[in-house]
Amino acid sequence: MIAGMHHTSARVAITGLLNGSGFGERGLALVTAASLGDADQDAIRLRQAAIERALELPCDRTISYSGPLLLAPIPSTERQLCQQLCPAISQQACDVGMQLACLAALASVWPHVGSNERSVVRGRFLDGLVSSPPPTGSVVTTQQLCSWQRDLPTVFGDGTVSVASLKAMLLESQPKAANSVLAEHLGMNADVATLSWALGALTVQLRLQYHDIHRQILHVLLGTVASERLVAWAEPDHLITLVAQLAHQLWWCRHEGHLPPVRTCIDHAHRTLAEGIASGDLTVAQRAARAAAKQPAEFWHQVWAMLDERITHNDPQWTQALHISVATAWRTSTDAVSPDDAAALGTVYADLAYRERTTPELAAN
Repeated sequence: MIAGMHHTSARVAITGLLNGSGFGERGLALVTAASLGDADQDAIRLRQAAIERALELPCDRTISYSGPLLLAPIPSTERQLCQQLCPAISQQACDVGMQLACLAALASVWPHVGSNERSVVRGRFLDGLVSSPPPTGSVVTTQQLCSWQRDLPTVFGDGTVSVASLKAMLLESQPKAANSVLAEHLGMNADVATLSWALGALTVQLRLQYHDIHRQILHVLLGTVASERLVAWAEPDHLITLVAQLAHQLWWCRHEGHLPPVRTCIDHAHRTLAEGIASGDLTVAQRAARAAAKQPAEFWHQVWAMLDERITHNDPQWTQALHISVATAWRTSTDAVSPDDAAALGTVYADLAYRERTTPELAAN
């Protein structure tokens, strides 16, 4: 969502933002649709149809931002934009994963925004920051992070980043203890890109174990992809704070999000990716996706075909398919697909198929 944005598509997305309100689900869908093809050229053919569907989405509900950034200079570069908005996200944290994803999307279209439009587009983003109260306990404030930091040992923060080391964070029952696990990787030489990727891998593993009806885990995953890509522009200190808030959001999903667990299916029959997803059984779809990932070119061919079907057949939940497909494309590549990432993608698609078949009224929400 950051490099290689198609100018004409970006302009359509920007016009959609100017004609709407906020920069939430609709804004993110617009820019993500415009970015189709940036991570995988085979997805270019879906771009126009996805943009048209995104333009049809209802405008995001917002209230007007009235803070000091309304009078701040208009950024001319993506770096200046991130210098202004990263601290605003930290201070107004609500859904940090979604807010980071929207910032990465905004930064990716910023070079295509006219100088006379930038104040309005930035205002759309700021309105989105203050419009949705967070679930209780899902946000850790910057003040709380500073308080926790003071209680850490003096020599701290040089641990090597790995999914295995981060996994201990989710095993802690209290948020402060979970933060201390993360803090082992937040020293002066912190590799924020690698940390973001590893946090994304941990998020993927959580999605394999739990249903995500309200897209809580998906938003964290989108945030990890965004923070990894924002390394090119954002100040390291700003991103470290946001990653800490994002990690807390993931911890909250696991311990306080009341997510129903995925039941394991004992049917071990071989299924193609399409068959596994159509079954609506998440573990069947996960196994089928892991197997399909061994042939990356064919895997992506099937993924883009399934996304095309979701876009063109009036599926009200099509944006979930769009976001997981593009996020997985950014996290992996056309040459090698992580089995866990493939399984998470299959999980989302199968979950949509199951809900659509059994509870159509939920699928419309």
